[in-house]
Amino acid sequence: MLTLTKDRALALAMLAISGILLAETRNIAPPTSWQPYGSALFPQILLGIIAVLSLLLLLRSFLMPSEVPKGETDRPRRSPAAWVRHNAIVLSLFGLFGLYALLLPLIGYLPATLGFLVTSLALLLGIDTRRKWIINLAVSCTIAPLVYVIFRFVLNVWLP
Repeated sequence: MLTLTKDRALALAMLAISGILLAETRNIAPPTSWQPYGSALFPQILLGIIAVLSLLLLLRSFLMPSEVPKGETDRPRRSPAAWVRHNAIVLSLFGLFGLYALLLPLIGYLPATLGFLVTSLALLLGIDTRRKWIINLAVSCTIAPLVYVIFRFVLNVWLP
């Protein structure tokens, strides 16, 4: 009998959400004369990528054995302080995203996005070596301008 693991639940939820949102992108206005591809293209690409990654996660959850041995599913409750300490990076990323949303209209897309990417990747990678800093800066300094160029010159969408 199959059990619903965290990975399977996440994959199924993300598949359902991306499927619903992908269907809803059909309600986005069609391209105008000055838009070569239309406003729906970028959301459709991202939702397609999310759906494919969700399918891969679902497939992996069936192929890989469960990490939790049987009988060890009952975990003791954590205190709120212990929960916050355990999830500090996730909570920091939420706060960082809120700060990014506040700074975006004030300082513009490129500086806000570069700051957000460098800081969030530093949190996720646990920057402790020069190599990780180089990877962080290379990824951040590539992705932010690339997305700007795609929006500005391919999709004809102005970013702040």
